[in-house]
Amino acid sequence: MDILTIGNTTIDLYLRVPSNKGISSLTEEGPKMCFNHGSKIGVDKFEMTPGGNALNVAVGTATMGLKAQIYTEMGDDEYTKDILAALKEKKVDTKLCFKDKGTHNNVGTIIVHEGERTIFSYHEKHEYKYREWGTPKIIYYTSMPEGNETFQKVLVNFLIQNNKTILAYNPGSGQLKNGVNSLKDILNVTDILFLNKEEAIMLTRDAPLEKLHKYLQDLGPKLTVITDGKNGASASANGKVVSIKAFTDDKPVVDMTGAGDAFSSGFLSAIHYNKPLKEALIWGAVNSGSVIKEIGSIRGLLDKKTIEAIVASILK
Repeated sequence: MDILTIGNTTIDLYLRVPSNKGISSLTEEGPKMCFNHGSKIGVDKFEMTPGGNALNVAVGTATMGLKAQIYTEMGDDEYTKDILAALKEKKVDTKLCFKDKGTHNNVGTIIVHEGERTIFSYHEKHEYKYREWGTPKIIYYTSMPEGNETFQKVLVNFLIQNNKTILAYNPGSGQLKNGVNSLKDILNVTDILFLNKEEAIMLTRDAPLEKLHKYLQDLGPKLTVITDGKNGASASANGKVVSIKAFTDDKPVVDMTGAGDAFSSGFLSAIHYNKPLKEALIWGAVNSGSVIKEIGSIRGLLDKKTIEAIVASILK
């Protein structure tokens, strides 16, 4: 197996709110949008798609031609068949998808307005445990339910015993909120750490880019990747920082959901195909730039042939 992703899956319900609905304002904390409580708000579009960080990256890398598998603990409700069907359609191995009887799937209600999104999340508690997943070339470990500290220790021990497996880690919001002390063991065995700039600062402190990468690597990861929205992305290993600009084209931004996961899947696919670090960043940026032009986190994902053509034109 080229890549095994580990983490939550969800069912995402998208509601696109027309531009003339609600009252938006800009505050010190950022843009805010208000509706009259108790009112009915019409929406332009409704869609339901599978999502979740682990699912998005599994689908993204499979689309790039990698042999991808996902380990996830799922609910046992009416959404389960939709999640499994989407994975199978994208040729992701689902042998490690387990249904927990009597539980629900995670659900995200996503309000999309003028390209940005607000997510109302419901997370079910599922218990993760070691499964017979062989020795994949890459493990992508990401957001998990609370209470899975024991699983993380099991994963760390597996990686110590199988040190040829590359660990790519993108902590979820719950894992980050627990603080850096709770992540020390997993960061010590992390080969590639994916964070956005705000998350990187949360784990360390605000600093110029080069120092920010250094602070992260002091925690254990060998290669650190920091995305920064419209400002592009950077990666660092062995004291050298490589930066790129964000990818832009003429298509309007529709929905930012899944941008980070698309970046990770593009970057990891490039690494799998032995592309240099700067080119891997561009793969990530192009894939991310394509996903945000569609509703949902897996539409707009690019295949290897398409992304190679776009990247070649950028590098001319």
